[in-house]
Amino acid sequence: MYSETQFAALEAMCRGQAARASKEMEYALMEYWLAEAEEWKQLKESLYRFIGRTANRSGDPASNV
Repeated sequence: MYSETQFAALEAMCRGQAARASKEMEYALMEYWLAEAEEWKQLKESLYRFIGRTANRSGDPASNV
């Protein structure tokens, strides 16, 4: 599984590709890379929420519902 840092790096790489495509006026490709970047961002955020949720667990399973 990827770490939060790796997700951030993949998001940044996709945004860089989108910027390059924009400069070359390849707008369909730019939209693709922006969508990919958004997916990596959402995965990074969901990982952060998951880690926060599991790190804050108490010994009482009923309190986690």
